[in-house]
Amino acid sequence: MSLTIRTLLLATAAVMTMTAGAQAAGPKPAGGLKEIGKIPVMLDVPLAGFDIGWVDTNANLYVLTSRSAFDPKDMSHPGNVGLLLFDASKDKLIGIVPGFHLPRGVVTVNNGKEAYVGDGDNHVKVVDLKAKKVVAEIDAGAKEGGADELAYDPKDGVIAMALPDDDPPSLILISTKDRKIFAKIGVPQASDGFEQTIYSAVDGKFHTVIPELNKDADKGGMITVDPKTGKQVGEIAPLDNCKPHGNGVGSKTELIIGCNYGQTKDKRPPVQMIFDVKGNKVTATIEGIGGTDMAEADVGAGMYYTASAGNGEGSALGVIDIKTHKLIQKIPTAGRAHSVAVNPKNHHVYVPEASVQGGCGCIRVFAPM
Repeated sequence: MSLTIRTLLLATAAVMTMTAGAQAAGPKPAGGLKEIGKIPVMLDVPLAGFDIGWVDTNANLYVLTSRSAFDPKDMSHPGNVGLLLFDASKDKLIGIVPGFHLPRGVVTVNNGKEAYVGDGDNHVKVVDLKAKKVVAEIDAGAKEGGADELAYDPKDGVIAMALPDDDPPSLILISTKDRKIFAKIGVPQASDGFEQTIYSAVDGKFHTVIPELNKDADKGGMITVDPKTGKQVGEIAPLDNCKPHGNGVGSKTELIIGCNYGQTKDKRPPVQMIFDVKGNKVTATIEGIGGTDMAEADVGAGMYYTASAGNGEGSALGVIDIKTHKLIQKIPTAGRAHSVAVNPKNHHVYVPEASVQGGCGCIRVFAPM
């Protein structure tokens, strides 16, 4: 064998070995997050209570429902009650919209011109984000409790709003064109109400997680609602051994499900789940973190996030690789940090912490490493 041929064969073998090694290694994992700053929130007192956050990239706004305290009966700091507005490009608080009793869920509509907010006084309130004021109130028609979390279908101009304390728990559909309720879907099997609803552009439907079915704490589910017909589509898909709370639109046909399993003194394993919209079923289980309320995704950064304030080992922000579905970080949090929102433009991640239980009373800001 000539030296030239031998050298060529060795080089070819080396390339094949490297290629095989790369294939065996699988996809490159996401790098995780690092904290890049804090946004102070000083009203009557530093951020005392909060619920849901949302980023609108059209308006460069991060909005967060703020409360007097986590106790719904505590109204000692009325200046903290409202919808907080942040500049999502400069990570800066720019104002608060008053006019709320117990603000819960929020979503922006009409290219960031308005926000719809679920309030505990049984009204859905419409906010003019430029004027920074409530411009309309829609009676949610709940028999008990009030309006809670919601989602927006921009294609059809429809809001899905949860009435989790109603009997039975129900979703109402509201047209953003005339601000009127045109459908109500009751789910008597939902024995512990509803949690997060999302709109999926993949199938053009709303998807709502149900923590408990028929009083069985180990049985949960997902319902699908068509915004055009105002009716439930198909049967309730099972989400067992999870107690689903969070629900985020993920990569391709995926949803990231935030499971509440795995809290302190909870012997059930801490997990999160991946749900496939088209298959209408769970396709992956992620171990190592639990006690989650909200869940979010940044497809561009290749990561899912879970606001796991109830995690048994301590409150944490979970970071999950989108490609491998592996938990890559558990970032310690405090102050009942159950909310997470993402700006897909600059990939900043917003995690509010109340000024209780060691929390900063601020918004912690993270970015990919």
